[in-house]
Amino acid sequence: MRVALVALALVAAVGAVQHAFAPGPVGHVSESHNDVRMSAEFQPGSLYDSRRLIKVSEHVRARWMSLDAILVLRQAGVRFMDITDAQDLHDLSVSGYESTLPLELSQGDAVNKTLALLSTDLYGLVLEPFTAFHNRYYDSENGRKSSKWLQEQIEEMVAMAKANVTVTSVEHRFKQPSVVARIHGQSDEIVVVSAHQDSVNMWLPWFGRASGADDDGSGTVTILEALRVLLESSFAPRRTVELHWYAGEEGGLLGSQAIAKQYKDEGRKVVANLHFDMTGFWKRTEPEVIGLVADRTDPETRDLVKKLARAYTRLETREFECGYGCSDHASWNQAGFRSAMAFESDQLEANTHIHSPEDTVATLDFNHMLEFSKLAVAFAYEVGNAKTS
Repeated sequence: MRVALVALALVAAVGAVQHAFAPGPVGHVSESHNDVRMSAEFQPGSLYDSRRLIKVSEHVRARWMSLDAILVLRQAGVRFMDITDAQDLHDLSVSGYESTLPLELSQGDAVNKTLALLSTDLYGLVLEPFTAFHNRYYDSENGRKSSKWLQEQIEEMVAMAKANVTVTSVEHRFKQPSVVARIHGQSDEIVVVSAHQDSVNMWLPWFGRASGADDDGSGTVTILEALRVLLESSFAPRRTVELHWYAGEEGGLLGSQAIAKQYKDEGRKVVANLHFDMTGFWKRTEPEVIGLVADRTDPETRDLVKKLARAYTRLETREFECGYGCSDHASWNQAGFRSAMAFESDQLEANTHIHSPEDTVATLDFNHMLEFSKLAVAFAYEVGNAKTS
């Protein structure tokens, strides 16, 4: 509630802030921002040509806001969901698919054989070029190109494995597409393992340098490495397992809301989502743990993740609260599906480098990240091969 009150005060002050930026048509970028838009690659698309419907809390009415007003929220550290194109997901009557999770772990032999194939090698090989994009802002050419590059890496991996996997690009109203890799199962039930691929600079989102190594390059390669070893082990799940790399998380969970809404509208049977947003940084002065988001997640899925961590990783789990609009797990939760999120520590603000040029590969601990790849693999096996309904 405290965050909501802060957000209300900020929203009330937006008019004055917009005037300080520059006059101009509502929803358009101010003249002071135009000075830094020096090339087509750094020019934002048309997403913010009109106001967007922004929600900062379950307890605060959504407001129509311009880009400048949204920048005020971001710079103040207020998390939000842009619900403009997914308003029906925020109806309190929303209910999702009633799925069944495994009560006991049963895939130990297969999981451990696959975990033995894991390596940290891929992390650096992918992150170095991925973070070389000036930023991966979701409504820009950089965002579009970085997503296409990532999709090419996934498609090459799948082609080499000659696996029954479909890789698709999911287009959105903004320039950056999401990417989905679908490991076809025997059932129409779907298990989702996810991360987000975009990065932003806090002060100049579409122009400023945002290497995004931890946020969320780390999650991106965490599940990419999981996909690699699943393919190498000829993983053939009962339930279909999908790996998602969302666009536009930094814009208010845009890509994940669009996909969750689509799956909801089409009546798809989503069993559960396990999301990985930042897996590479932890304070060496604190215990090394897997942070588990306690709010806006499903308690049964959290309990399962705890079992998986105990059985298949070397780290303990610690719950913490992440807040409204924290990351893409919230989109699935809002759509009425089970979701959980694994995080690099139990301190949300531990990494002070994010959303800046300092979020570099050098700040990451690849061995720490490996524990999260283990968790992703275990989740795919134990939920993907659980008895179907």
